[in-house]
Amino acid sequence: MTYKKYRNVFNLSLCSLLALCPFSNSEALITNTNEFSHAFSYHLEDVLYVFDLDNTLIQTAQHLGSDEWFFHHMTHLIENEGLSKHDALSQTLSLYLQVQNKTEIRLVDASASELLSAMKQKKASMIGLTKRDPKLACRTLEQLASLQIDFSSTSPIKEDFVFKELADTVFKNGVVFVGKGIEKGPVLIAYLKKLKKMPKRVIAIDDRLSNVENMGAAVESLGIDYIGVRYGKTDEKVKSFNPKIANIQLAHFEKILSDEQALHLLKLEN
Repeated sequence: MTYKKYRNVFNLSLCSLLALCPFSNSEALITNTNEFSHAFSYHLEDVLYVFDLDNTLIQTAQHLGSDEWFFHHMTHLIENEGLSKHDALSQTLSLYLQVQNKTEIRLVDASASELLSAMKQKKASMIGLTKRDPKLACRTLEQLASLQIDFSSTSPIKEDFVFKELADTVFKNGVVFVGKGIEKGPVLIAYLKKLKKMPKRVIAIDDRLSNVENMGAAVESLGIDYIGVRYGKTDEKVKSFNPKIANIQLAHFEKILSDEQALHLLKLEN
């Protein structure tokens, strides 16, 4: 089956047309958007929504602890400190866990919790799927609850479980926490195979195109229609990441400074 990829932003008229027309023959479609509500513009019958968390639903209140900080810090340890990829990941993850236990988080789109609540009222099936370490499951669920986001009642599966064969990937309260070194595609397949009845369509929303494509290939292999939404609202934030600000925040970790406070200190030091 040909895997169709459409990376350009669709105009509203085309989106409306696609929303009214269910796919056939398990065709896969990938779109780009900066509008969170775009994910809900498609045909709703027998759909499972799969939401990424970081830089899609939620984001840290400052540079430190963000997705972009994680990858920068890990790369720094490899390229500048001479650590192996395994050791760099372990060190960065340990620090990331500490930061997440202290940081505040925000919605990427201020309307997200209201939109999710409205979809819940429509009995939509929705889960979270994140590459956050399973060790962060409880803390992440606390963070989501603080923003009125709860997937426990919208997941078709209610009980918690562990995918031992997928590096101890954890499913808890409607959110899948992917184990180290595992891609989202195989995890999504494992989740779908646990359902009593598979959906006709999966709609996945993620800020990383690689994740969107990986999940699409996996879902298509099961003969299920797929819409991948590459969500780009945080693209500019990621591009403007300043490691010097994050380093100052890390140096004052007892009370995490805001980006504005850290920038002020940076200017004073210079």
